[in-house]
Amino acid sequence: MPIVTISRGTLSGGARLAESLGSRLGLKVISREVVVEAAKTYGVSEEDIRKSLETPPGFWDTFARRRQQYILAVQATLAEMVAQDNVVYHGIAGQLLLRELPNVLRIRLIAPLEQRIRNAMMQHNISREEAVRLIRKADEDRAAWCRKVYDVDVTDPSLYDLVLNLGTMSLETATEMVADLLGRKEYRATPETQHRLKDFALVTRVRAELALRSDFPEAAGHVTVNEGVVYLDLPASLQSRRGSLAQFLARIPGVERIEGLGGEQGAVAEEARRWKTAADLMVPIEGYPHVPDSLPIREALLALGASSVVSAHGHLVQPRYLLVLDETQRLVGVVNRRSLLRGLIPQYASLQQAHHATRALPFTELLSTSELLWSSLFSPAAVAASTRPVGTVMQPIRATAAHDDTVDTVVSTMLEQDVDLLPVTQGAKTVGVVMMTDVFDNVAEYVLEKSAKAR
Repeated sequence: MPIVTISRGTLSGGARLAESLGSRLGLKVISREVVVEAAKTYGVSEEDIRKSLETPPGFWDTFARRRQQYILAVQATLAEMVAQDNVVYHGIAGQLLLRELPNVLRIRLIAPLEQRIRNAMMQHNISREEAVRLIRKADEDRAAWCRKVYDVDVTDPSLYDLVLNLGTMSLETATEMVADLLGRKEYRATPETQHRLKDFALVTRVRAELALRSDFPEAAGHVTVNEGVVYLDLPASLQSRRGSLAQFLARIPGVERIEGLGGEQGAVAEEARRWKTAADLMVPIEGYPHVPDSLPIREALLALGASSVVSAHGHLVQPRYLLVLDETQRLVGVVNRRSLLRGLIPQYASLQQAHHATRALPFTELLSTSELLWSSLFSPAAVAASTRPVGTVMQPIRATAAHDDTVDTVVSTMLEQDVDLLPVTQGAKTVGVVMMTDVFDNVAEYVLEKSAKAR
């Protein structure tokens, strides 16, 4: 039997469907016990883990690092629990925590608001008004969490294989529909899916152990597993500690062989040598944050603060820019933090002009714009300006590369044009971006590693 995850709105009947499936098909039903087991296994607080899973990050997320560590702990624990299949999970973010796995049936459960309100009133013994507030707050928090942590819309149907509405069908009908799907070949366990599940359980365990129990938590983002072999893609900062890292990894249950600890060059530099064209080096356009030019500045502030990008060599990085698209999905510009802040100060240009004008006048005390600008950012005018379209503050595209341009051409363009982000086109379509982060990290790792060996 395969694995089932159930995503649902608050009090939409997810627990009832999970229990029904468990009874009908003999599946193990799990939810909150994942948090309990994760806390016990990794020696952390249950309350802190729950907070990391249920409370959306604020604009300035001081809890970000711990949140990622707790998510790794929950993911590793859930992976162990589903390792033998025959599981239905109806806790938070199952469709995201297990998205790397095949043959998982991902269900989105919905129900009419009135039905959910009645459920809340009965379950919590509260008034209708209180029930409405409870449901809206819980739904908003869950949607914000998924958007800010995983950059997805939890209601996006493409995240799921099946959407069920308990307002139009009975629980029994929904159970039978799921049971029928689970009998189809797409959701049956095979030797290949079992191997992938085993690798997933091992890699999540290794990442969680590194993040929460080691002296080098930064190594957690540099681990992959294939056919039971642990591969490390170590940055230069960890190369000198690879012996200690190997000893730590060897003590983790399931780790039998480790690759990538030695050799003349790191795995990243080795991979970089295989890059021939812009298409090899770029991050696909769907993997880089982009917004419409009509989006309000305030929404762009949120999008840039909450986004993350998987770089060309698989590392998670914070983007410095948002791509801006017009209504035809054509790339028309970019915005960064500086341009967004300038957009919050409508009088920015006139203040700068006044400052420069006073410099040219004799016997005139220079007008300081710094205090004026800083206070302007915390004013009703800044809040009002945040409703302006992001297209009004975007910067034009200064240079692009064709998808079949050589890496030499790409790098020289970025250096000559002094840009950190280079859109990659194929015909009239923008298909990706090259980030200076990828270029810099690979060159820096190679130079630092070679320099260390030469000493």
